[in-house]
Amino acid sequence: MKKVKSLILYLTVNTRMRSFCLCAFAMLVFGQAFAQDATSPPDFSSSRKGQAYFYWGYNRASYNPSDIHFKGDGYDFTLYDVRAHDLPEEWDAKVYLNPTQLTIPQFNFRIGYFLTDKWHISGGWDHMKYRINEHQQVKIAGQIDKDRSEEYAGTYNNSYITLHPNRFLTVEHTDGFNFVRVGLERREVLYSSKNNKHHVAFNGGVSVGAMMPWTDFTLFGEKNRNFVHLAGYGFSATLGIRFEFFNYGFLQFSNQLGYTHLMDIVLEGRSSARGEQKIIFNERSLVAGAFIPIKRKNK
Repeated sequence: MKKVKSLILYLTVNTRMRSFCLCAFAMLVFGQAFAQDATSPPDFSSSRKGQAYFYWGYNRASYNPSDIHFKGDGYDFTLYDVRAHDLPEEWDAKVYLNPTQLTIPQFNFRIGYFLTDKWHISGGWDHMKYRINEHQQVKIAGQIDKDRSEEYAGTYNNSYITLHPNRFLTVEHTDGFNFVRVGLERREVLYSSKNNKHHVAFNGGVSVGAMMPWTDFTLFGEKNRNFVHLAGYGFSATLGIRFEFFNYGFLQFSNQLGYTHLMDIVLEGRSSARGEQKIIFNERSLVAGAFIPIKRKNK
């Protein structure tokens, strides 16, 4: 079990530069693939046309510093270059391998369908988690009224402030920095076994979808545990390696680089208080899945 845990930690190490290069390479291959389809014969030994698939797995994520705007009763200010991290569940077989606890960790769920031998569409849910780093110093611009906080009342013009979690502020999308997305993807076989039952394949694609966070927000010591809601949109590029076994099961390691714009973050329950934030994320995932034949192959 320790070896499995070590493997997962190794595969999900934050390597931003390598991830950027991988995604750039994926887009190059993805774009050139259209021209290749016109002349390349279909690979019937590893054909997936007419098959569906699904997978489930877990992820780690990292985030670029971002600006966050907060506006509510008695305050209207922006924090600049706020650093944040994900919040993975500690390894515990009772959680990760328990069907009733599967949605607690940061997970990925997806279903898809092969339109051709190589092109497939997919839809699913990436459940990441986002939490700002506590006690960091950031720039602030805007105003806070005295009736909201005597300690922090004033007008700020790019001065520095410390993000004390209980006295001032904390933000976390830890019940879900949820990216519900649809994608167009391409599969390229890199290796097939002699009996054509086992394959190694490249899988790359692009996605667009909705951001549906569940945000916990604490301001001046007042905690608000909000509700899942539609807050904005996102799009991403993905590159992965898939190990296929017996033509029915597979393991896949993927790297996803995405941009999100949360235009309507709920801050204080049903009030009009709202936040806005643009987040660039880098997600690494390890998933297991299966192919489901739907249409019979032509002999």
